Amino acid sequence: MSDRDDDRTGPDRDLARLAAATARIDADDRFTAAVLRAATASDPLARLAAATDGLEPDAGFTDAMVRAATASAVPARPAIADGIVRSGRPALVVTALAAAASVLFFLQTQRDVDSAIMASVEALEASE
Repeated sequence: MSDRDDDRTGPDRDLARLAAATARIDADDRFTAAVLRAATASDPLARLAAATDGLEPDAGFTDAMVRAATASAVPARPAIADGIVRSGRPALVVTALAAAASVLFFLQTQRDVDSAIMASVEALEASE
């Protein structure tokens, strides 16, 4: 047994000595209750759990809650058509502006192409 004591560190020996000295001591039930009261007094959730331990929901209340939950209208997701209708006017304006810009770009480009063609035709006529 002395070999076992030699393997232990100082704190282990002290704990073993205290365990042996207090092995026959039993906690009083009043002490345990006082410790539990003190522990629940500082924890609000434990205090609420202890205070409402005996409460059970009424069947009528549960039914009313289920009816209210199922009767409430869940808002439907907006349809794509709603988005199209909402953005229709701005999209139409942007499309009209893009079409007008395209026509102006085409006319400007056509004028530049016509000028280039006419210049080359005039150069051919002058060389003949």
